[in-house]
Amino acid sequence: MNNKTNNTMNTTDMDTKKVNMFDSQCMDIDTLETASQLFFQIFGSRKLLGEQFFIDLVSADLVFTDLGFANLDGEPKKKLFETLLIRCGYENNFPGFFQAVCLQISRREKNEIIINNIRIPNLYLYQLLEILVPGNHLYSVKTIDQLEQIAWVRANDKLKLQEVIDQFPVRLSDHVIRQSLVSDGIAKQYLPFAEELDPTGHTITFDGHFKAGVLEQMYRNRVIFLLDMSCPVYCRFCFRKHKSTRKEKTPTPEDVLAAVDHVKNHSEIKEILITGGEPLLNKLNLETAINSLMTIDHVQTIRIATRSVAYYPELFLKNNKEYIRYLLDKNTQCMAHGKRIEIGLHFVHPDEVSIQCLDIISKFVKNGIQVYLQTPFLNGLNTDGKTLATLFTLLRQAGVKIYYIFTPCHTIHGTKEYWTPISQAFEALKYLRANVSDRCIPKLCTATSLGKIEWHTSGWAVETDKTDENYTWIRTPYTPAYFDAFVSDTSSMPDFRVNDEGTLDAKFLLNMGDDRLIAGKRPCDKALLKTAEPDVTFEQIEDICSCLLTARPLPAAGIDRTPSKLICRTHKTRVEMYPGSDADDSVFEYIQQNSDITDVVIHLQNDGSLSVEKSIKETGCVVKRLKTFAHIVCIRICCLQFNRQPQIFTTKLIDTISQWCDFSIADPVRIEIEAWFMLPQEIGDLHGQIAKKLIQKGVNIYANVPLIRGVNDRPEILEILAHKLRHAAIEFHHMYVAGLDIQKKFNADQPVDAQQVIDIASRIRKECSGRQIPLYMVQTPLGDVDFDFRDFISEL
Repeated sequence: MNNKTNNTMNTTDMDTKKVNMFDSQCMDIDTLETASQLFFQIFGSRKLLGEQFFIDLVSADLVFTDLGFANLDGEPKKKLFETLLIRCGYENNFPGFFQAVCLQISRREKNEIIINNIRIPNLYLYQLLEILVPGNHLYSVKTIDQLEQIAWVRANDKLKLQEVIDQFPVRLSDHVIRQSLVSDGIAKQYLPFAEELDPTGHTITFDGHFKAGVLEQMYRNRVIFLLDMSCPVYCRFCFRKHKSTRKEKTPTPEDVLAAVDHVKNHSEIKEILITGGEPLLNKLNLETAINSLMTIDHVQTIRIATRSVAYYPELFLKNNKEYIRYLLDKNTQCMAHGKRIEIGLHFVHPDEVSIQCLDIISKFVKNGIQVYLQTPFLNGLNTDGKTLATLFTLLRQAGVKIYYIFTPCHTIHGTKEYWTPISQAFEALKYLRANVSDRCIPKLCTATSLGKIEWHTSGWAVETDKTDENYTWIRTPYTPAYFDAFVSDTSSMPDFRVNDEGTLDAKFLLNMGDDRLIAGKRPCDKALLKTAEPDVTFEQIEDICSCLLTARPLPAAGIDRTPSKLICRTHKTRVEMYPGSDADDSVFEYIQQNSDITDVVIHLQNDGSLSVEKSIKETGCVVKRLKTFAHIVCIRICCLQFNRQPQIFTTKLIDTISQWCDFSIADPVRIEIEAWFMLPQEIGDLHGQIAKKLIQKGVNIYANVPLIRGVNDRPEILEILAHKLRHAAIEFHHMYVAGLDIQKKFNADQPVDAQQVIDIASRIRKECSGRQIPLYMVQTPLGDVDFDFRDFISEL
């Protein structure tokens, strides 16, 4: 029985050759001109099109200001599209320009469309292609001839490609076909290639320690529901790419209810990840799952993983955005039961980002559904830091939380072309740390057969396998006892061994790329390596907490000289400042002149000198001025009072703060609240109520936590804190291991032990959801750096 509703995938077998829409005689020049003028009028911003595009348009007699392009002799401001035509050599020649663009697209000789040294933005090209190659169809490709007709490609080795299609099915959408015409970053993800016949790797990845019907379980506290095994479009790197997997039987609502019963009977399960395939294709199963799960007391979060935002946005936009409205309504129902829906996206390359997908994301975020990103690290697509920086920046502007980089991709048959050494991912991460906001930094993660690890905190490479150098043993935080609760026969689990510390090492098909990344075994006698815990009284703990929440001076030194003591540049992309009348024009001029600055952290006064109302009013004036700067992406309000005085966030105050947000696609400005916590008992119900109200208005709230020796450096304390933050809908952003002023004061004699950090990271990874895991940081005079224990381990 097929239970799919009207969202059933409408695959089409194309038997006739498409009309060549690139023929100049077929072009509707007036329509293309109108669409072009409208595109640049609405979406012609630096945030969308990139700074380099505007730099390229500047010429000897044409300058760009905040008001737009203008001639040096004082002529009126030029419209952006007119300026583009002039610089491309086609002033007042619309037909010539469109023909030049289409000629390059049709030849497909290179990955970029460049005219007179001007790179034409892909976002604009997508707009033209929607006119030239219209449609929102889905195609199930069976033959090479069909592929050539649909996707405008020419196969060099038809026999091999046909074998690929027979073994690994191909599905495409008009959306990705259009994008692939101008982007190798799209084509390499979706179009078949002969190298897929390489048999290296596994037949299929391990799919759960416990599996029953649509339910898979890898972790004690969360499960997966597989609601539909089909997808509108098939990614060539997918671990379910084999034809046998694509033909699995479609689950029924009865199958879903059986999985729900399992969740009901296991109170330790807090989160459910709904995935597939594309789970949104089966609306009946989705409805059954959400309606049933929202009534279970111990369930907190329902996460929905979808790729369609990237490769088939029409699923959300058709019927007057019916699916968006449906999910928003379901989230409202979940919130009435104390739950929430989150949406997980997969994007690989910045060329996947379209106006449509930004519109979808913005609608979710603006109306209270948080959206997060997981990115597989794929050879030939996104293994350089600059590409990832562009991708993460574009999506973060729209409100997406940058969550994971998965490396390597699943090492199964047909994916070897995408495999990368781990060392490449570390190099990319270094670039990101230096060049993008800390709010754009993902966790570097590998999904072993035992479960995920975050590199150099909860897991690391121990050694190369002695019998097969293609495999590496990875230390994980999981123990045999961890799996006893839900795995009836641990002998069925794939290659693992118990190490000297009592956790499990996983054997993994992996190329480290650099032997220096192999850290070795953890010393087994941890007790000898740890210094004794200091005795800290209740009064001392209270004093430390009060110190944390007292108005903190800005860092004494930053990475750059600033014009005032009221502002400090703590990163290439970030400044921190105080609001108020003392913030003179020089402060704003500094921010305006440094276009690398994307984030401004405003510290609310907390010394009793100002009322909350006056402090917010002054902050509002600063925000208003900052929003006039084209490069500002996010304004973060550091509010220490939120810890002990959450009641200051009245409905009126929340409304005021939310009105500072700009949810436009072209020039968005995010507003976030930064809070600081130290102990679980600091977080109460009111914190969660306020955080959820802020999220409903599109305002995110995150927390930083300093580790203080003898106060909160025990793994069980941090586990509870992570749970309470998650339950309160407060993102756990940074856990500071060392370097903060408060740590210099209270940890000076006994700094937090690196072994203790490993135990904390292991405990949180094992007992919490991946969405609860922070980044482990050390603050230095030159900015934050990621905690890395390798030097400590290698010396032992």
